[in-house]
Amino acid sequence: MAHGGLLAGKAFKEMGVDCVFTLSGGHIMAIYEGCLEEGIQIIDVRHEQATTHAADAWARLNPGKVGVALVTAGPGVTDSLTGVANAWRANSPIIVIVGQVPFKNIGQVSLQ
Repeated sequence: MAHGGLLAGKAFKEMGVDCVFTLSGGHIMAIYEGCLEEGIQIIDVRHEQATTHAADAWARLNPGKVGVALVTAGPGVTDSLTGVANAWRANSPIIVIVGQVPFKNIGQVSLQ
C-alpha cells in the first residue's frame, strides 16, 4: 500500500536526491521508509540546526543538486531556521520537510 512517505521517496529520487539530512522523529518516519525504498541515504545528525546547514552545504558542494532536510514538529522547526536563512541568502537550493501531528490530533494540544 502506498503512503505519503513512499511518494516522497519517489519524488526525491526523480529529483536526483542522493541523501537527506535529519534528526529522527516520529512525525517523519514514513519518509524514511520511502527514502530507504528508493536507495536514498539517510544521514542522522545530532541537532535540527545541523540538518539545514548540512543540506545547504550539500547543495553548494554538488552543483545541480538540491539539499534536503527532514525535521520533526515544534522545536525541530524553529531550530532549523538559521540554516534555512543561510541557504536563502546564498541562493542555495534546499528543501525542508517538517513533520506534523496526525490530522485527528490537530487542535488537541498534542505535539509529539
